[in-house]
Amino acid sequence: MKIINWKLIILILIAAAGAFWYLRGDNGGENYPFTNPELTERYEDEGLGFFVDYPEGFTVNNTEEENVKVLVFSKANSQESFQIFIMPYDEPGPITPERILIDQPNIVMKNPQTVEIAGEEALVFFSTDPDIGDVREVWFVHQDHLYQASTYAKYDELLSKVMKTFRFK
Repeated sequence: MKIINWKLIILILIAAAGAFWYLRGDNGGENYPFTNPELTERYEDEGLGFFVDYPEGFTVNNTEEENVKVLVFSKANSQESFQIFIMPYDEPGPITPERILIDQPNIVMKNPQTVEIAGEEALVFFSTDPDIGDVREVWFVHQDHLYQASTYAKYDELLSKVMKTFRFK
């Protein structure tokens, strides 16, 4: 009888531990409170396993073609916007200025810096787009994907605040 009781106790403990592990699991962005009072909305991407906060009044346009995803966050009746371009990438990070120049030899990176975003080393720099002018860009690699966030240079502060909230689940 004592053996059965011990087996039952062990079984109950294993079941309780399993239930605890399952229930404490990641509930997406629910486990992460909003950290910036200016960013009160949250975009969650279940497929790629990330979330990012953004300001109220912005809409998110999600375009996906083959393996490429483009998220455009924009404010109505305003130029205030930013985008996150995501594509498969078969090289390990971190991304470097030298690596970008291989694919885009004409790009001129101004003031390149490295910062941490969601646990990854990201390259942040200004560039100039012939169609839209000065641009702020953030590039980083995570699990076989390249993430490129960009905005007009005048919205650099907005992009910086948003990217500080970027998290992988």
